[in-house]
Order: sequence, then structure tokens, then C-alpha cells
Amino acid sequence: MNFFRIFFYLRDLFQIILTSFYDLGSILVKRRSYVPLLLQQILSIGFDAIPILTIVGLLLGMGTVAEAGLELPKLGIQNLVGTIIIHIILRIVGPFATAMVVIARSASAISVEIGNMRVSGELDTIEMLGVNLSFFLITPRIVGVLISMMALTFYFAICSFTGGFLMGLFGLSMPMVSLIESLKTSLTLSDLLVPLMDSAAFGLIIAAVAVYHGLSVGQSPNDVPRETNKALVNAIVLCTLVLTVIQIFLIFA
Repeated sequence: MNFFRIFFYLRDLFQIILTSFYDLGSILVKRRSYVPLLLQQILSIGFDAIPILTIVGLLLGMGTVAEAGLELPKLGIQNLVGTIIIHIILRIVGPFATAMVVIARSASAISVEIGNMRVSGELDTIEMLGVNLSFFLITPRIVGVLISMMALTFYFAICSFTGGFLMGLFGLSMPMVSLIESLKTSLTLSDLLVPLMDSAAFGLIIAAVAVYHGLSVGQSPNDVPRETNKALVNAIVLCTLVLTVIQIFLIFA
């Protein structure tokens, strides 16, 4: 029974994502008046997360460089500081940490918003008027979270690198030129494509899970916090699973 529940749950999430992409094509081709709605969602989901991501990114970069700068010289491999920073921050920790922030902020907000609309009867009213819920409710949020996740992931990396530079310059007295050269020689195309792939996958998962549980709310107001809690837990589990699968694939690829 649990296997079938998981199967149908994943199927519904996949269906939400596919429907959103189909609607997005229709919106961009035939319904240009809805583009401002998409931009509004992108700004509300991504822009408001910048302050917390800035703080977390700076602290994470400083901590990573401090640990690497203290321990690697003991092993005689201080020239690997750039490689470690790129692999830890840009490819693994950066996308996942950004996903956790977006889950805490946006996934809960989307689930609560849609859930409250279900309880108040707004969704039923919209459907009675013949309005396509996907155009006005689901697709803007899916696209907003997707684009915001990709943009915020690279913003988080920039903040982390800045924190690392500050720690290396003022805390460890590392030459700035050598740290920059270490990053330049270690950075490859895959180091940019992998976080882009991770953030896109995380964005789709977070948005689909939040929308699904928001629509799953019944007529009772007590369903809203329960479904929101499920959305947060399931989004974290699925993002962790996807990150693990991607990393295992990259190891054996």
C-alpha cells in the first residue's frame, strides 16, 4: 500500500510539472498579458529570500575557507583550497542550502495560501467561473520557484565566495591573488552545469510539492497546517534524495 501511495504521489507531482510547462508555452505564445503575473511571482519568491541567503552564504564561505585554510596546510595540499571551495559550495552545499531556504519560505507560503483559498471557497468560485486554475494559480508559482531557485543558487555561491575571500584575506592572511588563481584553475564547465541542474530539479520539486499539498486541503481550517507540514517534510526528503542520486550518478558517470 505504501508503495502505491508513493507511486501515485510522485505521478501527481510529475503531472503538475508537465501541466505547468504546457500552460507556460500557451501563456508565452497566446496570453502575453499573463507575463507580469509570472514576473510578480519570481520577484516575490526570489527577491525576499536575498537577505537571509546573503547572511548564510557569507558565513558558510567564511567557515569553509577557515577550515580548509587551517587543515590543508598540515597535509601539504594547501593548493587544493579552490577545488574544495568549488566542490563543497558551488556543487553540493550551495544548491541544497538554497533549497532549504526556499522550502522554509516559499513552499510553506504557497501551501498555506492555496490551502486557505480552498477553505474559504475561493478555488471553488474560480472553477465555477470557468477560470483555468493552472493558468492563474499553479503555473506562475511553478515557474517562479524554478527561476528563483536557479538565480538564488548562483547568488548564494557569489556570497559564499565573497565570505571566503574575506576570511582568507583578513582571517588567514592568504594572498588574494593565489586564492583567485586557485579558483580559476579549478573551475570547469561542469561546476556551473551541475548546480544549475540541481537547482532546477529542486525548484520543480519544491513548487510541485507545495502546490499539491495546498490543493489537498479539505474544508477544515485544521487541514492547512497539517498539509503545510507534509509539504515541508516531503520537499526536504525529495530534494535530499535527488541530490544523492545526482551525486552518485556523477561519481560513476
